[in-house]
Amino acid sequence: MNTSTKNIQKQKILDETISLDYQNGEIVLSEGDFPNKTMYLLLGGKLKVYKTRNNKLEEIGDIHEGEFFGEIALISDQPRTATVKVVSENAKILQFTKDSFIQHSKNNPALVFSILKAAVARIFRAETHFEKLLKLSQNFSTELIIKLNQHKAKITNPKVKEYLSLFKPVHYNKGDKILAEGTLPLGYMYYVLEGDIRAVKNINGKTCYINHYEKDCLFGEISFFSEMKSLASYYATQDSYLIYIDKKIFYKILEIHPEFIFEELRGFIWKLINTEKANGLLQNQLENKSVESDIRIYKKGDVILKEGDLSNETMYYVLRGELNVYKNRGSNLELINLLTKGDFFGELSLISNQPRTATIEVKSETAELVLFSKKKFIEQTKKNPNLMMSILKATIARLLKAETSLSKMILRMPNLETDLQIRLDQSRVENINIFRYVNNVYTSMLLKGEKVYGENDPSNGCMYFLLEGQLSVQKKINKRTYKITTLEKGDFFGEVSIVSNLPRHYNIIVQSERAKVASIDMKILSRIIHLNPALLLSILRTVIWKLIIIENAVTKLNIQYEIYENKLKYGNSKF
Repeated sequence: MNTSTKNIQKQKILDETISLDYQNGEIVLSEGDFPNKTMYLLLGGKLKVYKTRNNKLEEIGDIHEGEFFGEIALISDQPRTATVKVVSENAKILQFTKDSFIQHSKNNPALVFSILKAAVARIFRAETHFEKLLKLSQNFSTELIIKLNQHKAKITNPKVKEYLSLFKPVHYNKGDKILAEGTLPLGYMYYVLEGDIRAVKNINGKTCYINHYEKDCLFGEISFFSEMKSLASYYATQDSYLIYIDKKIFYKILEIHPEFIFEELRGFIWKLINTEKANGLLQNQLENKSVESDIRIYKKGDVILKEGDLSNETMYYVLRGELNVYKNRGSNLELINLLTKGDFFGELSLISNQPRTATIEVKSETAELVLFSKKKFIEQTKKNPNLMMSILKATIARLLKAETSLSKMILRMPNLETDLQIRLDQSRVENINIFRYVNNVYTSMLLKGEKVYGENDPSNGCMYFLLEGQLSVQKKINKRTYKITTLEKGDFFGEVSIVSNLPRHYNIIVQSERAKVASIDMKILSRIIHLNPALLLSILRTVIWKLIIIENAVTKLNIQYEIYENKLKYGNSKF
């Protein structure tokens, strides 16, 4: 689309909607206000969103140019769910009524798609937080999960059904998997032409039924609009025929039947409201269970941890608020992450007694944190292994980022000679004690030069434990093979595949005359952890040691890269 066409469309939007101007500090919406059947698009400026918590307004998010808000009140009788305030010098906002919104559905479906995408992004955040809270709950109600997923969108308009009949349906046999939980979307949502589809979800190691979709139902909309991973798996429970609906087909549906947008929005908003209610319920349960822990409130700008500080053997769980994570990169302090409700941090020092590896500063007006001492953390490990698994997954995600950063640094400096040897002696000692628990799992004996797996091999969902021998960990970058480290008896490796479907990151090759390796999938891991929760703590220690060493290597290489760049820029005279 060229610039003149965009300008014409923008002017058309301006002509068909009400334009509002606000000044710094003005309230656009107030929480609890009676809905006026309108929604808004921020054209210019910046807004902040607040919710009332314990009789105080707590900042929960930002609204930037091009983002929508207030869509809940457009189609429901729910009072406004948050307060929206102007924080820039001024702000220009477009107001949509129901009639103008329907008109845009027909004339400008791309705009409506953006509105749905914004609404679904909120649902995805709410559902992701819901999953985090469930992992912290020892008991959870499957009825609650079913209730949150009971809404089903259907296509009933005869003209739309006639249009969809023009497309060749895709046939699935009984038992076929249509979409797997955790996989990225393929750019479709699905219309059930014939048959029955069952949706299930994995919660704390249990497979939970959440809904089924019969003739004329739609499913997979959340992933379709959010472009995020699927939050459930879908199976055919009988021979079924599906129509794949991509963005182009969706636009045509809106052209044929503009009111369809409200049917979709109504379902999304119902799910959002009820998921946020469920989050509040679970959050209260968590807080009640945390009475024996130390709960503290911090203010904006407070530094919770400082990189390099000695460990105080404490980890933190974010109950409310947002926190910035900074890391020293050479001479610069770089913002590397944002922590929000449900996130953990500080677990490295709790397990390893290493100095703090990052600086954590409160970004929101206030933040409420639960502090776990080492003693309390060990108690939670025994009482709630799901808590430990959640921390392990978060730590492995950090390890994956660190490994990717390390590869990028080597890629940027192809001629750099550096020692990438990683010693894991400290964690290896911890792992020896769990041998009797892994000897009963599937093992294989490999000879010198054989691969356990290769770089970029697809994940098989297994991690490994080295029972005998030595393995070489290698990575090929710029057609050159780098040896990362040597694995020895007592080492875990490949743990990323336990929590991710990403391809393997390294080549693992037998270095000794022979090596005995045990493979452990999630099912086996859960069974072993049930027998001995200390195994999970042992794996976590291994991951943390790797993370510390690799993050230190990345920091070192960043400094070397600054020197490398300066040499290229100024020559050797400055060094």
